[in-house]
Amino acid sequence: MTKPAPLLTDGFRCECWTHDPATGQPRKQLGFLDVETAHQAVRWIRIAARTLASALDDDAFTEIWAWLSDDHQDALQALSKGEPCTLTVHDSRTAIQWTAHPIRYLKLATRQGINLPACMEEYAQPQEQRE
Repeated sequence: MTKPAPLLTDGFRCECWTHDPATGQPRKQLGFLDVETAHQAVRWIRIAARTLASALDDDAFTEIWAWLSDDHQDALQALSKGEPCTLTVHDSRTAIQWTAHPIRYLKLATRQGINLPACMEEYAQPQEQRE
């Protein structure tokens, strides 16, 4: 007998938020991503931070570049231990915060999987092809 695949898997939730502390503007989520490994989570933050770095003022640029150069290793270690990590940068116009934290999420079913619901055959084709 084949052992069914687990329904839950460990991963990481990555988010990017921004707000303007001077005006009290509410936080806005710029992006998010669910990934499987700590390396993928840190890579996502590094790519996003590097992309925005040149648009920030000198102090914020220096802060991001330090994180990109060395400090991201601390984030990787924290995530590997199951701890969240955060990078927050303030420039003259806005505050940007990247976070990553461990999560457990449901695996998506695939048509090749063995844990598919009984009704799967009914929805095997798009609606317009079933009629």
